[in-house]
Amino acid sequence: MEKKHPVKHYSKKMILHGIIMLLFVGAVSLAIEHWGEGHLSALTDWIQARGNFAPFLFMLINVIGMVLIIPQTLFTVVAGVLFGAAKGTAMCLTGMAVGSSLSFFLGRFVFRERVIKRFRTDPNFMKMEMLSRKHPIKVLALSRIVPVVPYPVANYLWAATGVRFLPYIVMSVLCLVPETVFLTTGGHLLSAGVRKGSLDLTMLGVLVAAALLIYFLVRAVRRSIEADE
Repeated sequence: MEKKHPVKHYSKKMILHGIIMLLFVGAVSLAIEHWGEGHLSALTDWIQARGNFAPFLFMLINVIGMVLIIPQTLFTVVAGVLFGAAKGTAMCLTGMAVGSSLSFFLGRFVFRERVIKRFRTDPNFMKMEMLSRKHPIKVLALSRIVPVVPYPVANYLWAATGVRFLPYIVMSVLCLVPETVFLTTGGHLLSAGVRKGSLDLTMLGVLVAAALLIYFLVRAVRRSIEADE
């Protein structure tokens, strides 16, 4: 029997997780808008009236959530629902950059011994530690494109390795762009469909393009790993 490649397994799991989050947020949005007598529209109008305060508060909550190891997928979809695809993407990437930086410094200078003690026998951490010495940029990219462990957890694991901060933060944010665009665009389409009953074809095209980019990146990652084995 042919053994499934772990990258392929995790990529399917990641895509399934994203679809579940989109369906969940869509169902909640529909309930709030139609059964709550237009509360979703009222909430988005209130957020727009708050100027920069609402985006700042949302990013602050996002940063705190990342430091506390709360999964980010739901935050990303909700950002698309409340703020739109473009603004939601910018907010999420900014929040992830700040949150990843804080997690890295906490993991390296405060919790490093605890992280090593907790994960020193974990095969994923052992492989990260070994490969980070030889191919830090490549391994960082692979771990972000196809997250074997949740993104917030990986921040602390990377901090416990010997990887430098600059490549860590650059690759962490850059490699998350396609997934973030996909989720925020999906959230935006859900919001527009629920509130206005309309379909933005441009945003639909962005969603499909982001999905295809994720697919080909995962495929390239799998081939790269298979070539090294």
